[in-house]
Amino acid sequence: MIDQDLFEISPTAQERFELVADAFPVLLVDNVYARPDEIRAAALSLDFEPPPDPYPGRVASAPDGNASLDRFLRRMLDMVNRDYLPLLPDSLRVAPLARLHSDFAIVDVHPDDLADHQRIPHTDPVPIFGLVYLNRQPRGGTLFFRKAASAPENALSAGYLTDSRDGFELAGRIEPAFNRLAIYPGFVPHSGEIAGDWIRSDERFTNPRLTQRLLFG
Repeated sequence: MIDQDLFEISPTAQERFELVADAFPVLLVDNVYARPDEIRAAALSLDFEPPPDPYPGRVASAPDGNASLDRFLRRMLDMVNRDYLPLLPDSLRVAPLARLHSDFAIVDVHPDDLADHQRIPHTDPVPIFGLVYLNRQPRGGTLFFRKAASAPENALSAGYLTDSRDGFELAGRIEPAFNRLAIYPGFVPHSGEIAGDWIRSDERFTNPRLTQRLLFG
């Protein structure tokens, strides 16, 4: 049984905005949770399954009926509608959002085992997407890309995309920080910043990259 107060927001949470790729604002909330280590432990105890989408790992549903999580999600939905959507440029304008779904995700696919569609940036099935980075060890942030002027002539490069190649230019990055929430347009091509020895070792299972995902729709 997960504590009903587990997802309380920290009284020292700090909201700010950054411009990514000189094109769109990202809403960052640092120190968002009061008990992030306990949230990580509770999340990793959930049942993770491969998702139907091309995510290079596994996902688990957030616990239903948790009072503090319900309060957190309502507050995040209100905050995005009130503070974030008005800042988007006209080309990225989004109508007011009515729903917010949350789950947890871990990345554990070895770079040599990626399918082709997992080697390139993706867009999300919702207009606005959020991530809470729940990793004390370095596990990478979020990278944004734009299409390069010329398309690649050869097959896709091996491994996760973390720089400019294969017809994509690296345009911006969200710096990961433990217990940081980042909210951004889901329809801008992006990918997780998956690099380092951990993704090629058993650490990808024993100490995985964990994020809480927020899907605004």
